[in-house]
Amino acid sequence: MNGDVVVISAGDYVGDVARWGQSNLTICGSGGRARLFANGQNAAGKGIWVIGGANVTVDSIEFHDATVPDQNGAGIRAEGNGLTIINSGFFDNENGMLGPDAGDHTIVRSEFARNGVADPAKVDGYGRTHNIYVGSANKVTVSASHFHGARIGHNFKSRAKETRIENSYFMDGSSGSASYLVDVPDGGVVVLRGNLFQKGPNADNSISVHYGEEYLAHGWPANTLTLVHNTFVSTRSGGVFVSADGGVSSVVATANLFAGTGGTAAFSVPAGRLTQTGSLSTVASKFVAPDNVSSPNFWPNDATLLNQMVLGSIPDASYTADSPLPRTLRAIAGSTRYVGALQSAP
Repeated sequence: MNGDVVVISAGDYVGDVARWGQSNLTICGSGGRARLFANGQNAAGKGIWVIGGANVTVDSIEFHDATVPDQNGAGIRAEGNGLTIINSGFFDNENGMLGPDAGDHTIVRSEFARNGVADPAKVDGYGRTHNIYVGSANKVTVSASHFHGARIGHNFKSRAKETRIENSYFMDGSSGSASYLVDVPDGGVVVLRGNLFQKGPNADNSISVHYGEEYLAHGWPANTLTLVHNTFVSTRSGGVFVSADGGVSSVVATANLFAGTGGTAAFSVPAGRLTQTGSLSTVASKFVAPDNVSSPNFWPNDATLLNQMVLGSIPDASYTADSPLPRTLRAIAGSTRYVGALQSAP
């Protein structure tokens, strides 16, 4: 019934797929995570769970190995108005998650890994599946989450009116083949704060974050990109960290750290629309282990660079927490602030 709390005991559930039509549900694992393995089964030809109700919360559930005949099988196919994902995981599905296309969508302390499949109908192997693909929702908010190893497609894709991502990791690792780390093809209001981005040597695309690639097709009333205290490291030679197409009104970048390989550029933005303060560019070799997905370390191993990273003032007083490891969050200790996302040594 609407408003129910559904409790699933921790453990493995094989071939147990479902469609949820009720609204205001809370579906949660108890005693640990409930791990759902598709084992070739699907709900309505769409995925492991199809959620049609509004304002549903999913807490402590894992989704594994979703496949469907059209190769678009999702761990969750969200068709309702709004969805909250907490402490959950999406692994090795054709799509980690699809939707929602309306309402507000929230992701907290969750992991999306190795989702996606190359499209055999296209000779270049271009992927149409992703770790996560949020539709034209009102707003998507992400915190303390880990997106890595998407197969050919993007690690994160959103068409929402507003996309806000904080204190999260987006990684290719040493062998990942993803395209963009973050793709917001329809623009809207996008805020990236306190995130760590790693572009790997085998990535399908050299751009880390791409904004407005499809010419802002939804016609959102505001189209702005704000980047504050992010760390970008690319071990893929060349490319661009942040690319914004002509429909963007403004790109505001503050206290970001860019570390490239072989001439990686920080920005490709229309003339006159970029405002940048307090950012710093260096090389990827000055970082400890930014491509280690299981135990990433974005702290510099170069004392000179670390001294250059110290900020004399706090450009964003509301930025008071960082993420020293994926899916963790802690208060920033002391008054010293650094360029980039990690504000104190991990």
